[in-house]
Amino acid sequence: MEAKYILTELNNKKIGFLLEDGKLVRTYLLSSESLVGNIYTAKVMNIVPSISAAFLDAGTGDTFYYSLADNEGKNIFTKHGNSEKVCIGDELLVQVSMDPIKTKKGAATSLLELKGRYSILKRSGNVGFSKKFLNEDRKKILRERVKNVIESELGQYSGIGALVRTAASDVPDELILAEVRELAIEMNSILNAAEWSAVKNRLYTPPIEYIEELRDIIAKNKYESFKVITDLEDEYDLMFGKINSEYLEMYTDDMVSLSKVYNIEDKLKKGFNRTIHLKSGGSIIVEPTEALTVVDVNSGKAIHGKDVQKSFLKINKEAAKEIARILRLRNLSGIIIIDFISMKDADDIRELVGYLKGELSRDEKRVTYIDMTPLGLVELTRVKGEKPLTLSDFS
Repeated sequence: MEAKYILTELNNKKIGFLLEDGKLVRTYLLSSESLVGNIYTAKVMNIVPSISAAFLDAGTGDTFYYSLADNEGKNIFTKHGNSEKVCIGDELLVQVSMDPIKTKKGAATSLLELKGRYSILKRSGNVGFSKKFLNEDRKKILRERVKNVIESELGQYSGIGALVRTAASDVPDELILAEVRELAIEMNSILNAAEWSAVKNRLYTPPIEYIEELRDIIAKNKYESFKVITDLEDEYDLMFGKINSEYLEMYTDDMVSLSKVYNIEDKLKKGFNRTIHLKSGGSIIVEPTEALTVVDVNSGKAIHGKDVQKSFLKINKEAAKEIARILRLRNLSGIIIIDFISMKDADDIRELVGYLKGELSRDEKRVTYIDMTPLGLVELTRVKGEKPLTLSDFS
């Protein structure tokens, strides 16, 4: 698969567009004010026992949901009374895990994570490996070496572990260990600073997200061919040195804009339509609601020939591919319900589900296939994080 990352300015906004074989699959708002990954000292403003939650003020203008159950025994207090429990007025060190979305509050956790290209330092207490990291002998040795590095830098803080990522499987151990050490030093600095920091203070901001994602794509060798193309000199200079120059291209044609060359605006409009037409003649309708996102697949005028069921399977598979793309493009998350065209043959249903799972596996975020209900509705969940996108975000 060939992929291009187009970084340009549209309507006075810097935006990145990821194209896979010419199709727009992801957008990145570089001016996004996402708080995800930021680490703050926050004050407990309220406790709601019925939902086992606290609500925190980190000085961002929003109140964050903090699960007492998920963080039990893992709270990082910077100011605390005599009670063993989290109380109103306590001060905690937390990391934002989800931005506020519409009327829903953002979320924060004490399970701090610092992400690198090859590893993630986290408060897990153990060293784990990506499922695609297959060399068991190497894992056994590397696990102990990673533990030793963490203990040497964070000996006074217990419960810090790591996850070694897929991208690490093809690089030398020393490179991985050097990154783990760098992340451990950063974590140590944050934890030390939290002890004397004023409340509602930001102690950490993650690296520029789009550059980290590009480096991750390159490290994982995700595509047969990959190029980053921009007409913005400042962004090119920012990426140069962080991304291998063989992947970078500066677009300098003043006659035709970069967005016109790749027909970006038209791709955006089609990708964010309520109704998306399929090549087969069928269509899908995407309806986001407060609680979930509903996707309806329609056959339209696509049915022809004697074998109607095979036509249904063909339309459903085309829809599955498009739905997987739309989830990424619009950053839809939470519960997703898909109403595919009903099929009678069990083998056809299994083929559709397998195909859908394969398309969902391309997603940068975790998408979980739950089940197909007796009514034929497919249930998915997609990890929440940054807010979903709409066409108005690009205007």
